Amino acid sequence: MKKYFYIFTGCFVIFIIHLILDRHGIYGDGNGYYAYTQALVFDKGLNFGPIYNFLGNFMGAKGEFSRFFWDRTVNPYPIGTGIVWIPSVALISLFFHDRFSMVFEMGPGITGILLVIGGMYFLKKYLRNFFSEKIAAFSVLFFFFTSNLFYYSSFEPALSHQPSFFIISFLLYKTYKFDKKIINYFLIGALSGFLFTIRVADIVFLIPVYWQILKTAPSVKSWAVTLISAAIFTIPLFWSLYVMSGSPFHLAYLDRGLNTYSFKIGSIFDFFFTAKRGLFTWTPVYFLGFVGLFTSRKYMFLLCLTILIIFVSFWAPVSVEFGQRWVVGGIAYFTFGLASFIKKISIKKATVLFVLLLAWNLLTIFHYYTDKPNMIHNDNLTFPEFFVGQFESPIKSFEIIRDKGLNYFFYKTVLY
Repeated sequence: MKKYFYIFTGCFVIFIIHLILDRHGIYGDGNGYYAYTQALVFDKGLNFGPIYNFLGNFMGAKGEFSRFFWDRTVNPYPIGTGIVWIPSVALISLFFHDRFSMVFEMGPGITGILLVIGGMYFLKKYLRNFFSEKIAAFSVLFFFFTSNLFYYSSFEPALSHQPSFFIISFLLYKTYKFDKKIINYFLIGALSGFLFTIRVADIVFLIPVYWQILKTAPSVKSWAVTLISAAIFTIPLFWSLYVMSGSPFHLAYLDRGLNTYSFKIGSIFDFFFTAKRGLFTWTPVYFLGFVGLFTSRKYMFLLCLTILIIFVSFWAPVSVEFGQRWVVGGIAYFTFGLASFIKKISIKKATVLFVLLLAWNLLTIFHYYTDKPNMIHNDNLTFPEFFVGQFESPIKSFEIIRDKGLNYFFYKTVLY
């Protein structure tokens, strides 16, 4: 368990440093989830007025700016992640009374870190059913440090991907040697329904979970309990949609992207290989995971991943933020593939790959923060530009620190 403590400590330190430098710890879609948490804890409902006013006139390290990028008349994001964050924010409110203090943003961040570590714990226990203790433990750590999961556990741990990763990893473990008690069917249904309220698209990752249950030949009564439980735990989502839009089935998030849906085969190539956040370009460890899944013939794992990747590729092949974060919920399956790959080539050879891919991941994170005009805003970024930038960014950063100091580097190069 020591390794999990060290991982938590490292992620927490990075998160706190990032929060202090930037003066806030929740980014992107996380602001939408945080609006739910704030409204539910402090306003006892879905009155977004106070939190929207705060987010819309936020004083950060860059000066005053808006953390909005959606229509304020409705919150387009599912409510689930906001519910997950309620305990941490409610606990902090017992000691601090300024609801808009930066300290409240620590709660969702710490929650996200703990959920990732919990997911890693159950994922390793699941892998032990197929691999040795050494390969299982190494594979989980390998994937964590060489993929975007590391970024979303330290720099931006307050998003919906962390609870999704935890739920899927736990369900995969729980249903492998399934104890056919009614309470377990209720639990599986509850977590499945709640996952729907967190990330609607991620329910596709439940295909292997329910395949494992199906192989135990559950009774009609058991299926009924699962479905009823799932329906009950989706109520918060449908309730929130009804309150905001008058319809329990109108998810505004989909409105933002359906007009961009396009059936182009080239979009699938872009999803994997584009210089702007391509899955294999930014995080090559996913390629090893795919190789392992194919060679081990884990068809159900490949099925759910393929469905999601095709859907996302035709909708938004170029992700936002760091890397292709759509697949974070399916990391449990990629890690199985990685473990299969490691088993075939030996841990000794895999250690060399680990060092190389860890270095690449750290370079990519550094490049992401120090060359934002290209890494974030340049839609025409080419692979040669990206590759050269991986190695030029540290050199240029060192020169800036040498000539203008560390303070200038952080507040002019990284934050701006």
